[in-house]
Amino acid sequence: MTELWCPHMRAPQRFKEKMLHPPQISVGVWWIIAAIVTAIFLAVCVPLMPTRKYKIRIACAPLLGVVFLAAAASLRGHDMGRVLSIYSTVMIAFPVGIIGRGKELKEAAAQEQRALGGYSEPPPLKLTVQLSSAIVGACMVWVWLSWG
Repeated sequence: MTELWCPHMRAPQRFKEKMLHPPQISVGVWWIIAAIVTAIFLAVCVPLMPTRKYKIRIACAPLLGVVFLAAAASLRGHDMGRVLSIYSTVMIAFPVGIIGRGKELKEAAAQEQRALGGYSEPPPLKLTVQLSSAIVGACMVWVWLSWG
């Protein structure tokens, strides 16, 4: 008998088997992914930073990320694969979130320097939307990779 599928009924087993499952990525491959993502992060983010101060800060971000995640992982008992997957997905979100927004980054940095600790205007909306979308997208990819 042919099964018909209706949105209100449970999906047939053969339909469930065709759904997209996350790949099983080994720790060695995560190390390679983390190295590539770090290189992409530095290659995209450092040149887009408007001042030397920001370039130095952003260049230190991967190191700080590794130190923070290693400490958090040891306290919580996470394995290295989980830590590297978190690191990789977070580090790729930032280049994706700011690529093509060099002008807006320079404007935001200039506004911050003019404010000198006072009120500065929020960053441009396009930059905020792109960066926020990239971070949310990276988190969704990580959840899919972790729990499928």
